[in-house]
Amino acid sequence: MRFKKVFMVIIVMFLATSAYAQSNARSRLLTGEEIQRLKAVKQLLYGVDKKSLQETIHEVEKSRHPQISLEMQEAMAKAYTDIASEMNVVSQKKKEWLYSMVCLNMAYFQFGGTQGKYGSTTELNRLIRQKLIKYLPVNALKQPGFVYSLE
Repeated sequence: MRFKKVFMVIIVMFLATSAYAQSNARSRLLTGEEIQRLKAVKQLLYGVDKKSLQETIHEVEKSRHPQISLEMQEAMAKAYTDIASEMNVVSQKKKEWLYSMVCLNMAYFQFGGTQGKYGSTTELNRLIRQKLIKYLPVNALKQPGFVYSLE
């Protein structure tokens, strides 16, 4: 009986170690060019994105699809910058709120929200979604790994 318990513990430890190794193998380090692209994103989002560059790099590297994640970061930064400029958003609180709305609308796309042209929503959400579509690569919403399912 004691041998059986020890054997089970060893099996569980082996499986856990194997799963951890596989999860680490999935992540990949970003290239110098990709890090430069993230630096440009961080410059566009200065003051509204509270994560450090290192945190953002780590987040992108650990994502299931780093290239898609990087493209999403770029699209959100460009959409935010365009809208903040067009709407002359100057207060820090409004800038942060606008960026949160851009993030929310990207999440809308990631969870499959594409009904109608831009969905039935407010004028601001429609504008944000139009900008995100403009800056995402062609057919990005159809790329494997872009849309997440809750099932």
